[in-house]
Amino acid sequence: MFASSKDVAARKKDFSWKRRKQNPFQRRKECADWKKRVEIGIFALAIVTMLFLGTYHSFFQIKNIEISGLQRITEREVRDTALGVINFNRLLILPGESYFIVDLDEVRDILKDKFPIESIIVKKVFPNTLEINIEEKISTIIYDNGLSYSYIGTDGNVVETLRKVGEDEWQKKTQTTTSTNEAGEIETNIEILEQTHKPVIRDLINEMGDYPIVYDKRGKIAHLNTQVLDPKTVFGIIDWFNLVNKRTDILFDYIIIDNELGDGIIKTREGWEILIKLYDDVDKQFEELQYILKEKIDRNNLNYIDLRYLGKVYWQ
Repeated sequence: MFASSKDVAARKKDFSWKRRKQNPFQRRKECADWKKRVEIGIFALAIVTMLFLGTYHSFFQIKNIEISGLQRITEREVRDTALGVINFNRLLILPGESYFIVDLDEVRDILKDKFPIESIIVKKVFPNTLEINIEEKISTIIYDNGLSYSYIGTDGNVVETLRKVGEDEWQKKTQTTTSTNEAGEIETNIEILEQTHKPVIRDLINEMGDYPIVYDKRGKIAHLNTQVLDPKTVFGIIDWFNLVNKRTDILFDYIIIDNELGDGIIKTREGWEILIKLYDDVDKQFEELQYILKEKIDRNNLNYIDLRYLGKVYWQ
């Protein structure tokens, strides 16, 4: 049986007009893309929210400043300065006191510029604490000439006169004698045979601060702005003060100067002395002191250690 051309044309037309079926995978792909966009949006919103809270929420803003190591600088001065550095907005809108934004380098640098600081460590403790540990630089010593106490700077000049030396800071050896006057009356006389000046260190530290104290027996008059010590001597006193206090368990009392040769005598609170050169080979002298203390000496029966002759140490 043969189909007519008209029937063939009808069948071709019906075939070509048949609706195409929808691809089921197309809908799944569009759904997956939509879910991915939502997930990315939620993640981005979470990040933005966390950044906002971390930056602006009061829980993450520096409220506590813990300061350690101070001896002469007051804690209030350091705290006020640190707060002044962090309590302002950065880029106009970002709070400088935020835990995540506070600039530790800036806090450290400004404190070092303002105060005499040898070393400083500034660190953050989560979530709202700033820790500041300071080692102070000594730029002043207390000068005692037997008549008065003064502050002197590293140039050896008197910066400020503090007070007179008290009578109770002299130890006197006396002798009592009697004599008869013209009226036949017996008179009692007290003669001073010997007197020794001994600064009361604990009182001086409480009054004037924990600075090195030097007793100069050469009788120099300490007028304001006059030089009473050579700068090398001042730095030598500071060096010895730091070395003994920081690197030994010796209780440093004060230093005596009694000549123009750069010699010094460190008085310890244990009752014995260290004879030193104040600015010649200080590190080498100190190495010898550490060796002697560690290897050879019983400090309970010690009178002095003499370090003035490098390579030879004497003690009694």
